[in-house]
Amino acid sequence: MTGIASLAKASGHHVTGSDKNFYPPMSHELERLGIEVDRDYEMSQLERKPDYLIVGNVMTRGYPVIEAMLDKNIPFISGPQWLAENILKDRTVIVITGTHGKTTTSSILTWILEDNDYSPGYLIGGVPENFNHSASLGNSEYFIIEADEYDTAFFDKRPKFLHYRPNITVINNLEFDHADIYKDLDEIKWQFHQLLRITPSSGKIIANGNDENIQDVIEMGAWSPVETFGFSGVNTWTGGSEKSGNIQITYKDKQPVSETWDLEGNYNIENALGAIAAANAIGVNYQRSIRSLTTFSGVKRRLEKLGTISGVTIYDDFAHHPTSISKTLNTIKNKKSFERIIAVVEIRSNTMLMGLHDESLLKSLKNIDQVYFFQSSKKPISLESNQEFNHNKMSILSDSQKLVENIIREIKSGDVLIFLSNGDFQGARELLLEKLKILIN
Repeated sequence: MTGIASLAKASGHHVTGSDKNFYPPMSHELERLGIEVDRDYEMSQLERKPDYLIVGNVMTRGYPVIEAMLDKNIPFISGPQWLAENILKDRTVIVITGTHGKTTTSSILTWILEDNDYSPGYLIGGVPENFNHSASLGNSEYFIIEADEYDTAFFDKRPKFLHYRPNITVINNLEFDHADIYKDLDEIKWQFHQLLRITPSSGKIIANGNDENIQDVIEMGAWSPVETFGFSGVNTWTGGSEKSGNIQITYKDKQPVSETWDLEGNYNIENALGAIAAANAIGVNYQRSIRSLTTFSGVKRRLEKLGTISGVTIYDDFAHHPTSISKTLNTIKNKKSFERIIAVVEIRSNTMLMGLHDESLLKSLKNIDQVYFFQSSKKPISLESNQEFNHNKMSILSDSQKLVENIIREIKSGDVLIFLSNGDFQGARELLLEKLKILIN
């Protein structure tokens, strides 16, 4: 919604909005843009007499602003539909989808095109370091959009990505998520199949060739040329790393090319492969793309180093699904430069809150030295039946102040501390950094 607000303002509209979950980096983005935000969902915001309301999918019947909107007959539309009708129309649209890695892949692709003078428009669910803002109209026919399968709005239960009418569809990976919307993985596969149904034959599908769930979707039917990427097997694009700080790409049977690469983890090489393949589909050859990777600076809140204080290195990462948590922690482990790893996990997504990932979440944290689970309302996960997990190295907290106090008592020089959440820990990250700076002074 921050990106949509940004695009609406750039299109000449006066934009205001409301949200209860208001935190960096998106709160900083809105402040930079001068967009006024009410921190509630009360009907008083309609006193501004808006011409139009763009309704986010967090909103439901019963919120005062929604009831007033309907009673007053104020025109309204969903974010994805507004984008389709006002921003994406008549443009070459590249959608980046999948359970993990959408933001990073979208950011890499946007930087490749920008670095090669394509001046793309984009809407990304994060803030790329190379741009420092999450959306732009651009100055060309190309538009990159991070697209997901979550439903559109309380009045439109189609997945958001079906509104975008892609010319090129990238699918990074596919796992079960959004348990509040889908009952099982098959339902999610079916929605991805609908996305392939609207990708034109003149377009392209770029998919992770080593993901069996994606292969199931393609086997349901694909009417566009398909290119695959991965680390092994028969793929159009294969990637790897000769050494730390390096990325190597091979296209079909051509000679591999390699370059320096600051991002860590095999999952980021997969993200780069998807982006390079998409750039190649519109005319940026992979030799030029891989050179652009050397100047890609990453994304805020994607294994973002917040600093080192008194010998404790602190990271912030958006990971909130067991698979992404596991991949992030493995990347930290592979550094082999820290005495202990301390993870702070916020139980926040609907699927996590429903307890459907409890077992896989605990598995992803099994070999971590100390784990803090944070959830503001109730005990986050069920541990009684899990005998593999060392309960002595785990704490469950629901108060951000107490969370910070416990962490300060635990950490020592040589540790790495990593926050893992798609939320803000009710300000615990910022509070911890502030208290640590005070302690050392």
